[in-house]
Amino acid sequence: MMTLKLRGAAVLLMLGTAAPVLAQVAVPAAPAAPAAGVHAGPDGHGMRGGMRGMRGHKRFASMSEAGRIVMREAMQAGGERAADREAIKAARDRMLTLLEADRLDTGALKRAMDEERKVASAGRERHQASMLAGFTKLSVADRKAFVADSRAMKTRMEGRMKDWRGKGGPGDRRGPPAPAPAV
Repeated sequence: MMTLKLRGAAVLLMLGTAAPVLAQVAVPAAPAAPAAGVHAGPDGHGMRGGMRGMRGHKRFASMSEAGRIVMREAMQAGGERAADREAIKAARDRMLTLLEADRLDTGALKRAMDEERKVASAGRERHQASMLAGFTKLSVADRKAFVADSRAMKTRMEGRMKDWRGKGGPGDRRGPPAPAPAV
């Protein structure tokens, strides 16, 4: 049975290795447009409209239609995200299995951590390369609109997170106190 300090170290290790992946911006795949019906919003997407609950905000609304198409394609390009996620998950599962063992194999643990970092970095590099290719195709006006819309989106998200934290919703890490350690 692992001691409390060892468990704490394991949790910190997992959080430290997951931070680069968690810090990435998730790039959603373009959803298929549902048939317009009772639940369709103004643009045909669900009740709220927009992409995945953007609360009525059309993604990159200030850009031209051609610019939005270029950026949508750039965001969707860049490799096999599902395969990358599975490889990262497998590496993390290996790390947990190694941490769970009675005898810690630091060499194997380091190799599993290196594999997780390698896969995550390769995915990030492919994504950034496809975004760079997309940015080069945009007009000056669309690039400026992209920046303005990105900043507005960031401000909206920060506001939503602040609201959620204040209401005790997602992002609120306060919870009941941790149980006392068993002696």
